[in-house]
Amino acid sequence: MQWGLTADVLVTSAGVSSASSILVRDALERCGAELHLWQVSMRPGKPITFGTRAGRPVFGLPGNPVSAMVTFELFVRPALRRMAGARAVDRPRVRARALDAIANPGFRRGYLRVTLTRDAIGYGARLTGDQGSAILRSMVMADGLAVVAGDRRSPPATAVDVILLRAPN
Repeated sequence: MQWGLTADVLVTSAGVSSASSILVRDALERCGAELHLWQVSMRPGKPITFGTRAGRPVFGLPGNPVSAMVTFELFVRPALRRMAGARAVDRPRVRARALDAIANPGFRRGYLRVTLTRDAIGYGARLTGDQGSAILRSMVMADGLAVVAGDRRSPPATAVDVILLRAPN
């Protein structure tokens, strides 16, 4: 990790969940990082850390592949774009209607992987399948992330906000 401390941004992956968090936290603090955030109430991606070292951002992303990708999209990518001088730092969003039920069990806000289809009345969203944080296929197939409040089940035809990851077909 020491060589990364000279970079404009330090991004690590894995070692931020509860079991190994003490090791990573200690390593970052020993390197002079001040940690500001250790978890967020979202799924996937609850275990994420954010801090600064010498005025530079330090991100610790989760180890599960989907969790790492989602937290990168929501936290790291906008920071990198801002640092690069971009005016638009967030990905575009669209409203889509659920083509099937979209459920987010549990109290945390969900960023659920969806495919989008366009028709005469707008966009339709459908889950890419199982939404486990280790199921890489769900992210590879996704056109976007449906943002769904905790303990919410959106029946078919309900409007959902979707963060676009790529242009839908």
